[in-house]
Amino acid sequence: MQRAQMLLVCATAGLAGIVATAQQTPPGPAPARRSTARRPAGARSPYRPAATVQDLMAGMIDPASKVVFRAVSSEVTTSGTVETAPETDGEWAVVRKNALMMVEGANLLMMPGRRIALPQFANQHNDGELAPAEIEIRVAKARGEWNKLAAEFRAAALVALKAADDRKTDDFSGANEALDTACESCHLRFWYPDQEKLLQDAPKPGQF
Repeated sequence: MQRAQMLLVCATAGLAGIVATAQQTPPGPAPARRSTARRPAGARSPYRPAATVQDLMAGMIDPASKVVFRAVSSEVTTSGTVETAPETDGEWAVVRKNALMMVEGANLLMMPGRRIALPQFANQHNDGELAPAEIEIRVAKARGEWNKLAAEFRAAALVALKAADDRKTDDFSGANEALDTACESCHLRFWYPDQEKLLQDAPKPGQF
């Protein structure tokens, strides 16, 4: 009987020791929780564009593209062919600066919230072109296409930028062709009324 009581006391003491040890063991690190933080629905864009697309084209992209297009050229005259290309460090720096302006101009075109034109010019347009108000509707309906075409223009401008950095005059021909194609594709899609449909309906090669 005494031996049985002794065994019971020892077993109870051992169990108490296990419990105490378990209570003293510091808990392991809590499992990492996956962040569920999201941008609040309807949160406003941090961008606040001030210049319109017309402003960017007239004050930045058009002037810059003219410099790049004319940087390397060949003209046939009565006295022979005249080749034009940058030669000095300063001339190459001018070409590079304008190519860089085209690259960043394309980025600015993709910025959300930018208007096509100021309200007072919303209905002014040249013959054969849509009014800015109509262009803005087209862009809103096909924003992905607008950004895609702007990205293509940027890619072409980056080719011109690299050509200026490497001072490779031969690379400007391909860059200028890509720039011209990107510009015309955007104008065809968003600027010219019915031009896209006319092209779709035009006879294909071999059709009469």
